[in-house]
Amino acid sequence: MRKYEIMGATCFQVETIDSSKSYIKSLIANNQGGYSTAINAEKIMMYSKDTQLKEIIDNSVLPVPDGSGAVLGFKFLYGLNCIRLDLPRTIFELANEEKYKLFILGSSEEINIKAVEKLKEKYPNIDIVGRKNGYFETEEEIINLIELTKPQIVMVALGSPKQEKFAAKINKTLPNILFIGCGGALDILAGKITRAPKFFQDNHIEWLYRLILEPKRIKRQKILPIYLFKLIIETIKRKIK
Repeated sequence: MRKYEIMGATCFQVETIDSSKSYIKSLIANNQGGYSTAINAEKIMMYSKDTQLKEIIDNSVLPVPDGSGAVLGFKFLYGLNCIRLDLPRTIFELANEEKYKLFILGSSEEINIKAVEKLKEKYPNIDIVGRKNGYFETEEEIINLIELTKPQIVMVALGSPKQEKFAAKINKTLPNILFIGCGGALDILAGKITRAPKFFQDNHIEWLYRLILEPKRIKRQKILPIYLFKLIIETIKRKIK
């Protein structure tokens, strides 16, 4: 995988799931920790305005395309094909294949427990060494749990960009652990929400399916036409140069 910039924000061009798995395996084999960042239209737009988020993206070991915004960015700016990487699912599959040790952090107690149960059912070789819901009082509590259970990967479901900010901060204390943001993955596993049908996924309009189910997300989706306009302008500038 190779890194490119989409209006300043760094992102991996992911062509296949296997290429992402190979990269993650190399990180773990070399005992190299870090954290993931889900790159989408919202984060790309925030990149030049939020200095904390900018630093987080710049220092992420896994800035991966997470939505049509990043996919279109590669197509418009570089003429490259790129897939939207379902990083949580990729990690679960890889952990099952390689028997990596996982810690599941985040969501409610009920969702966390159900998600862990479903993971063990779906991936029989997965090794979940610990779990904790997202309602903890101090970061030290989580650090102590991680040091006690010694996972190789911590799945963080605290919502974006909170989970990225949390992972970037805690990774300074635990530099050899790989922190993976998993957003609503636990909710999907627990059956609280459903994944968009394949048609929506294949056509990069999963956001539309989620908007239909959750109309209140319209406030967040307003950014998409603005992003698309800026992306077109940036593409024209590049072609002129």
